[in-house]
Amino acid sequence: MYQYAELVHWMQNPSKGFIPASADIDLTNICDQDCYYCSSADFRKELPTQKTFNDYINLLDKLASWRAYKPDSYGTLHTITFTGGGEPTLFKNYERVLEHSIDLGFLTSITTNASRIDKLIKNVDHNKIKKMSWIGVDIDAGSKELYETIRKSKSKNMFDRVMQNVKSLTDIGANVDLKILLGEYNTSNSALHNIFKMAKILNVRQIYFRPIVIDGISFPIRNYVETLENLSNEYQVKTMFNTRRDVPKSYTRCHQMLQFPMFCVDGKIYVCCENKGNSRFDIGRWDEGDFRDLWLGENHMKLYNSINTNFCPPCRSHHHNNAIQNIINNPELIETLHY
Repeated sequence: MYQYAELVHWMQNPSKGFIPASADIDLTNICDQDCYYCSSADFRKELPTQKTFNDYINLLDKLASWRAYKPDSYGTLHTITFTGGGEPTLFKNYERVLEHSIDLGFLTSITTNASRIDKLIKNVDHNKIKKMSWIGVDIDAGSKELYETIRKSKSKNMFDRVMQNVKSLTDIGANVDLKILLGEYNTSNSALHNIFKMAKILNVRQIYFRPIVIDGISFPIRNYVETLENLSNEYQVKTMFNTRRDVPKSYTRCHQMLQFPMFCVDGKIYVCCENKGNSRFDIGRWDEGDFRDLWLGENHMKLYNSINTNFCPPCRSHHHNNAIQNIINNPELIETLHY
């Protein structure tokens, strides 16, 4: 919660700067699967590319020195998540990029299908891997057949390889979460049992269930929470649920635009998680000049002030925006938050 308070502090005193708490870095727009629900498919098709290894090392170095570059600022960047318009482990030397992030002291995470996560295990010290905040494995099913129905591997079915790689990660003590997007295919009784059996075998930290969102409509995950809780108790596997998207919206501005940059493979910084590749939602380039001078600049603030979220479906930032708006509406809450 402290980063929410820092953002509101900055809003009250905008003469100072504000450094975001976290950032996403996309390593590639290339993917070896074609999941039917993918929200990045169009972006990948339009721009199947990636930057260079040195581009990402330089980016991380600038992110790590943001506090020194802008000393009179609220906030501190402490979390880096490697996501992707595509599969991040397809990027050559991705494991060295992750290692550099860990060495810089960032809370480092990656979202991956784990098809090539074995390179991380082979080439990076296991003690460093155990420092990672989490490794989120998008898997969606506990059986080979259903896995392929949902995730549609572009070559051969990767289920067995993924299972082996995840077990290798948990064997060395890495923080592995299975990420399950719930939808029409994987909510039958047998499909849910298979997911929990798989998680038990792999000895993962937890299963994280989220709803599939297609055309702005979120799958009704709340209808399955009781079933999932019962299975969690039966198999003794910890679970988390993302049911926050159907909480009523209390904000009209996307406050997360001010504390959550996404550095994408087209060299641009996007501030909307649902609009990567849409030039309306980028604030400039991170691969030219110094992107830290763009943050809270004219383009950035114009975008923040012009987007009315009444027309936006609930997204990844929905919960954060509600929390920030609550502090804006009740500034006395700032005093109750610890820094």
